[in-house]
This record gives sequence, C-alpha cells and structure tokens, in this order.
Amino acid sequence: MPETIYEKNLAFEAAWRDLERRSRMLWLLLAAYLPGTFLLAWVINTLFPQHTSLPLVGIVWMAAIGWVGFHMARFACPRCGATFFENWYFFKPLRNTCAHCDLARRAKSGDAAPGAD
Repeated sequence: MPETIYEKNLAFEAAWRDLERRSRMLWLLLAAYLPGTFLLAWVINTLFPQHTSLPLVGIVWMAAIGWVGFHMARFACPRCGATFFENWYFFKPLRNTCAHCDLARRAKSGDAAPGAD
C-alpha cells in the first residue's frame, strides 16, 4: 500500500527530530567535556580519596563522545536510506545535504531540491 504525502512528511519530520536529538547530545558532550570531566573527578575524589579519577573520567567521557558521534554518523537519510553524513571515505557532521542523494537537511519531503526548505 503506497504511503500518502502526509505520511511521508510525518516520517521526514520524525527523522529530522531524531537527527536534532543526536546532534544536540553530541554538541552537549563536546561542550561540557572539560568542565564536566573536572567537576565529576573532583566529586569522585571528594567522596573516595583516590588520585586516578581524572584520567578515568576523561576516558569514559571520550568514549561517550565516540559512541554518540558514531550513532550520529549512522543517521539514515529519510529519502535514500544511506548514511546522511558519511560516504565510503569521509564523515562530515556539519554537512547540509545527504552524501548520497543530496537531500537538504530539514527538507519537508523527499522530492525537495537541495537547499529548498
């Protein structure tokens, strides 16, 4: 049964909301890396007297950034289903069009031209 234009638009809107959530989480982790690492290490050192918490917290935080970045890199284009940000050789997280079908980011439907919002 073919999808109606309304159903396709809803699918596109849900996909873009998912992408915005992934993007926000990545930028939040990146921006809060230094203050968050030092604050969390200070709290851990206050509660449990040890001096290895800063490197451990830093490594765990970097692993979280890597996991969220990988999750964002695997975002599937709503039109073609391929990865939106990466082609076979490069990942560009600030890309505004799909790496494969040139669908503009935040396009309302699959037949929108690049840059047409």
